[in-house]
Amino acid sequence: MEEQGERLTRLRSIIKEAFSYFDKVGINTVFQEEVGTIMRYLGQFPDEMEVADLLRDMQDEGVGGPSGSNVVPYDAFEKMMLRCLLQKRFDPDDEDNLLSAFRVLDPEGRGYIEVDQMKRYLASGSSALREKEMSEFVDFAVDKEQGEAARIYYDDYVAKLTSFVDRHIENLYKDAKAPALDKSAQGN
Repeated sequence: MEEQGERLTRLRSIIKEAFSYFDKVGINTVFQEEVGTIMRYLGQFPDEMEVADLLRDMQDEGVGGPSGSNVVPYDAFEKMMLRCLLQKRFDPDDEDNLLSAFRVLDPEGRGYIEVDQMKRYLASGSSALREKEMSEFVDFAVDKEQGEAARIYYDDYVAKLTSFVDRHIENLYKDAKAPALDKSAQGN
């Protein structure tokens, strides 16, 4: 039981550290626009609509900051983040799911998607990326060694992405996400 408490303490410490990167003034609040970025850093990958729903839920519970405010207090973020992590609600998709999604966008089976076409996909719909996110995606997705700055070879991209995400999450959490943690933190 003590080990579970240590894991929960470590998990809270990791959440606090990530939150503090964005708490510029040091008053335990961040702007709502930063919540999705912090969640992604912590290994949860909601789309923008899901982030908006989480923010709305926090305000409905009376913990999302003052009414009409665009800030989120740490306590509310921590509670929401623990719940998402423990439920694995926004865990990253596995390699097979990602490749399947790219294959839908490549009906000819060429093995790549043109960058301009991908930008159009990412700029449309309810989960549209912001310009900065799109630029970062393209910089990461394009294989500079291939010399094809206009194409995303999705097999290579997915392998690179899943490896990067797995390493990041493993380094970030080490043993803090062990299954034994689930029962002790669900009451929070």
